[in-house]
Parts: sequence; structure tokens; C-alpha cells
Amino acid sequence: MSLVSRVVGAAAVLALAAGGAAVVARPASASRAPACFAPHLRMVRAGTEGALSHRYVKLWITNTGRDACRLYGYPTFEYRDAAGHRVGVRSKPAGVRARAVTLAPGQHTRVTLGYVVPVVTLRRQCRPARVASVDVRLAFRPHVYQRPLQVRVCTTKLYRPVAYPAGF
Repeated sequence: MSLVSRVVGAAAVLALAAGGAAVVARPASASRAPACFAPHLRMVRAGTEGALSHRYVKLWITNTGRDACRLYGYPTFEYRDAAGHRVGVRSKPAGVRARAVTLAPGQHTRVTLGYVVPVVTLRRQCRPARVASVDVRLAFRPHVYQRPLQVRVCTTKLYRPVAYPAGF
């Protein structure tokens, strides 16, 4: 077994042991996979986690195509009300480093939306509103996925949604 294979295998084990998404690390040659396209991706909500006044919505992205593809960067999130109108401001990137994630056919990774629960903040600084859905645009991709999200959120720039990159 080559040194590169051992390092790649160890990185995959560490990522899974640390609770990372089901993304397998690949040798450098796999990083040349083409970008993923909407017809070959499926996005589903995979639950919500919370801590104090914050919530984190996990969205699983699965490669349904026949070939490996690559995702990179931060998604963009925008809230929508029941009538489909935009609510608040667009998301900002989280303070974590984005990296390329290569998905083999059938593999998945996640992107995460972080938001502040309005109950804990000052109303004037937060401007709470009820949203019905969230638009998700993957980095460097034109397609917009709309997913139900019926929650109260803050809508100001100070408490805007936070976008965590693919694989985080």
C-alpha cells in the first residue's frame, strides 16, 4: 500500500470518526472531477440541531449521477414567506474554510444553514419574521433548490443566516 493511499485512508477514517459527513477523501487525481450539476444532485433536509439561541439545519446532497462530481464553496441561503417573497437578507459565509468535496455516484455530503432564534435577541436588532421556506443555491451553480422551513428567524443584517460549506 502506497504512502498516499495510507494517508488518504487515514484521513477518511478521521473524518468519519469526527462526525463528518459521509464524504470519502480521494487522491489528488480525483479532485479533477467535473463540477456537480442540478440534474445529478438530490437535496433533502436531514434534521436540525441547536445550541442556546442558534439552530443548524442540515441539508444532505446526494450525487445521483453515474460519474463522480465536485462541489466547492459556500451555498447561499435566502428565506421566503408563504407568498414566495424574500424575507430578510442573504446568508453570509461561516468563518470556516471551504474545501472541494468530490462525490462518487451515490455518495452524499451536507451543507448547513445556521440561524438565530428570535426569542433570545432584542426585537429591534432582530426584526423577527415567520418564514415558509429557504432557497438554497450551491456555490458557482445557477440552480436554486427551495426547501420548506417553517420557523421564526431574525431578518436583519446583524443576525443574518450563516452558510457552512459543503462537507463541513
